[in-house]
Amino acid sequence: MTNPLGTDLSTARGLGSETVSGLALLAQSLARRLRTRRGALFHDPTYGSYLPEYLGESFEDGGQEAAVICELDLEEDPRVRTAEVTVETVTPEGVTLRAEIDSIAGPITLIVEAAAAGGLYPAALEVTPDGVG
Repeated sequence: MTNPLGTDLSTARGLGSETVSGLALLAQSLARRLRTRRGALFHDPTYGSYLPEYLGESFEDGGQEAAVICELDLEEDPRVRTAEVTVETVTPEGVTLRAEIDSIAGPITLIVEAAAAGGLYPAALEVTPDGVG
């Protein structure tokens, strides 16, 4: 069976020239999209996310706006059929989002953690797959 998501080099630190494919590759690609400020790539100004612009915010709306932005940005990837992003926790330190994604190769879940006010840009934006190996 053909892998519809392809294969690429892993971006995990310390792995050298390891490759990643399937849902693990999709998780890596979506994490990169969310960490990249929209418009930052001169050759593709529509690539990326508006989520980095919210780093350092206080998330006074309970993280709802960040969840909507995350959902819309994930659905920009042609391999993503749908994304449903919910707020898991909001603390003075930041917000944690859970992204349930239906992709062309199956379901995937990402956990997105964004730092709140008090940090210097670039503040932390961590995106980790939940149960993808």
